[in-house]
Amino acid sequence: MADGSWDNGGHGVPTRTGLPLWGKIALGCGTAFLVLLVTCVGGAAFLAHKAKDDPDWIKQKAQGAVGLVLEKARPEWEAFRAVLEQLRSPEGCQALYAENPALAKTWPTEAAFLEASSRWHKEILSAPELGPDLMTSQGLQLNYGPGGQVRIGWSPRSGRAVYITFDAPRKAGDRGSRRVLELEVR
Repeated sequence: MADGSWDNGGHGVPTRTGLPLWGKIALGCGTAFLVLLVTCVGGAAFLAHKAKDDPDWIKQKAQGAVGLVLEKARPEWEAFRAVLEQLRSPEGCQALYAENPALAKTWPTEAAFLEASSRWHKEILSAPELGPDLMTSQGLQLNYGPGGQVRIGWSPRSGRAVYITFDAPRKAGDRGSRRVLELEVR
């Protein structure tokens, strides 16, 4: 230290000890993988044991989940049913076209809409009550799209399939008709 410099030329510098960085990363990823694996195996073992001890437990849990989905879909289905009933008569179609100016994109005039709908009246079925079988085997489709739009469709085994796009989801307590943005009858 006679020259007053802090540089000692590398003499006396401690050597690195422990794992290098890549080793620490590999050890962390391996630990996370083992925790995930043990959690999944433990969860599967718990479910298998629970199903063996109480077979109705799984059915109850599945019915609870279906019930939640049905309650979320119920307001949309009721709005869909109201439009479906309008499509079954010429007067209803006339009122539907008058209430929803967006239908003019597909049918430029009310006369064109009424002429097209005259082929549907007898082939459009009344919609049943919302239930699990409707969602699984009777062709119900419900999609929430961009901008809050809701597209709901029903394709029964006999009769015409109807797909309707509403402007926004139904909020709890909302009453009255909803704006129809698109209508497709196949």
